[in-house]
Amino acid sequence: MYTRCPSCEACYELQTWEMAEAAGVVRCSNCGKTFNSLASLFAERPDETTTPLRGRGMPPLLGHRVYEQHEIPGLDAADDSGSDDLDVQVQNDAVPAAIDLDNDPGQGSSRPWSVAAGLLLAALLAQFIWLYEAPARWLQSADPGIASAAAVTLVARDLHAHPSLADAVVISATLRNESAAAIEWPVLELRLFDSSNQMIGVRRFQPGDYLAATQQLGNRLAPGRDLPIILEVLITGSQPAGFEFRFF
Repeated sequence: MYTRCPSCEACYELQTWEMAEAAGVVRCSNCGKTFNSLASLFAERPDETTTPLRGRGMPPLLGHRVYEQHEIPGLDAADDSGSDDLDVQVQNDAVPAAIDLDNDPGQGSSRPWSVAAGLLLAALLAQFIWLYEAPARWLQSADPGIASAAAVTLVARDLHAHPSLADAVVISATLRNESAAAIEWPVLELRLFDSSNQMIGVRRFQPGDYLAATQQLGNRLAPGRDLPIILEVLITGSQPAGFEFRFF
């Protein structure tokens, strides 16, 4: 084969080992440019008007096989030509008779396994449904005073710099019990966000962290009652631009 340098148009005769050495990448000894010889490949010595060979986008289908390997029975045409009884016997032994599903005597033995798999799948599905509905059952059967995240709403909120600490902020909020029954003091999860709405910190506050000293932990948040809270949070990184409360 022949190739032509796309920079100086010098032509070279190529050997197979030269193309295989670097997957077709060669270097022109005239100008020193490195290029892919497979992109400028010619079947005959090219002139100025000759265009290189161009593929059709699909790998070519190779035809004549110079070496036939009989590793897969029934694939090569040579398997059908006069092989002796010993070769046929070996090939037949390589393929078990169980491939014939119609005559397989052990085919029915898989039915108990199918039934067992179906029962196991049904048991797993029932367990998943039971676990999925468990929180609702617990809330219905337990004391009405158990805290519910859906019962607490945020009616007011504010974030401003701490008046005396440069690396702290003050977060004030008002929570309200929207349910018809008293609930226990919720656990507050505070999430802080920067100006690009990326979370920069998260912390959970137990009732003892945000309740005033005069409030009794044993008491519950009455229905329809507002609970104002003030949190002083020390910031070790970027200053927050917003926050979010989650209740547990």
